[in-house]
Amino acid sequence: MMNKPLFFTLLSALWLFGCHPDHLDLLPPLEDPSLMEKKLTIEQMHQDIGAFVTGVLERHPELDAYADMGSLKAAVKEAKAEITQPLLRTDFYRIAGRLNHHLNDGHSFLIWPYQEYKQLKEDGHTPFPFDVVISQQGAIYLKYDYQSGKQKLAAGSQILTINGVPASSLVSTLQQYSGGESRRLREQVVAKRFALSLWAVFGFIDSFELEIDNRPASLAITQVAITKDQSWQRVSADSNEQQGEHYYKQLQAGVGLLYLAHFDIEPNKFEDFIDGAFAEIKRDQIHSLIIDIRDNPGGNTDTVTYLSRYLADKPFRLVSSVQEKLNRDNRGWFNYKGEVGELITTQWQEWETPIETEQRFKGEVYLLVGPITYSAAIVLATTLKDHQFATLVGEKTGGFANQTAQGNLFNLPHSKLRAYVTTRTLIRPSGDIERRSVEPHHVVNRSVDDIKKQRDAGIARALTLIEEKQANDA
Repeated sequence: MMNKPLFFTLLSALWLFGCHPDHLDLLPPLEDPSLMEKKLTIEQMHQDIGAFVTGVLERHPELDAYADMGSLKAAVKEAKAEITQPLLRTDFYRIAGRLNHHLNDGHSFLIWPYQEYKQLKEDGHTPFPFDVVISQQGAIYLKYDYQSGKQKLAAGSQILTINGVPASSLVSTLQQYSGGESRRLREQVVAKRFALSLWAVFGFIDSFELEIDNRPASLAITQVAITKDQSWQRVSADSNEQQGEHYYKQLQAGVGLLYLAHFDIEPNKFEDFIDGAFAEIKRDQIHSLIIDIRDNPGGNTDTVTYLSRYLADKPFRLVSSVQEKLNRDNRGWFNYKGEVGELITTQWQEWETPIETEQRFKGEVYLLVGPITYSAAIVLATTLKDHQFATLVGEKTGGFANQTAQGNLFNLPHSKLRAYVTTRTLIRPSGDIERRSVEPHHVVNRSVDDIKKQRDAGIARALTLIEEKQANDA
């Protein structure tokens, strides 16, 4: 059995599942459903904005290091000034939600009005039907091939406008409502929940007028009208989705791939999966293992510990220290941890040991990372990099190597919009306190051509490195 987890981030559940029933304890229904139809007064909305900012200030362990406090203060003033009449919760979020990007932290944000979104879908309304990729330049592309009757749209086609709004404006606006330490991370969060974001920020639902550029497949820019009566189906899927959220497969003789979409999984279930995967790895006589966490937004760090034990050749730890800011929700019974507002720094003394020698993987490990590799996935990346257990390949992470973690959920007093705010800061195993992304040993930036041709440059680079290593060792 695994030890008590370092932290469990709710972020992965929000990114991955939105209103998935397994996570309704994180996103509960409104006690008073009539709030969805009632307009909030100006004073109530002003008070809710104040309550959100106060809640962040009370909980965040180092907000002044993440946020530009002057810009945040100005944004709060601007948001309040924009409220000039009573509004529904959904319209209030479109004003208050813009404060999210000023916090500059993927573990601290105001959550969209998910109850209304859930109700719309239950009532038969149809969100945007396509998954998308957002490039480093902020352009939007279809992730898969889609078909509705005789209409077809090709993967890699560029979306130029949606309902008359240029793609650049869509991305620039939507990322303001996401939490994240960098714009690149916030844009990737938008791509992951694009349909929801279009509704939450722009109110787009049921019908979508698209301008699409899929040249050279067609000779001109295409106008496409999407309605709720159409039945758009994905007719292509990446191999990851076909094989599941967690899987192992042999890529070629001596080379294996371990794909981990997230760490939001029951620890015992993950243990069974990892035990089985490494038994196969041993049978397949794998000398080089590629571990792909490019899509992984985090989850339970117990999973990170268990996986790392299979890769380690010496004792290791996940972090070097943890700082926690106490508030009324986390100070413990009778304030046993300390007083509200107190910052507690703990040196991390829990060193983990490698798994038994017979089970341990003794070959080369290549860890694929990207901009949305986050939270517990960043913990894995820093653990493997700082202890020299793996070679990192891919794009730098959108979040920091020294990151915030583990937060509190609370409701705003009048709108009952829900907020999530971090209470901890983690310092990577090496003890390096610089605030920066996890930098891979070998940088591979996905190009527009890679997106259009659905080419995996990260896997290709890892295979090249493996071939070079094998040739040098021969």
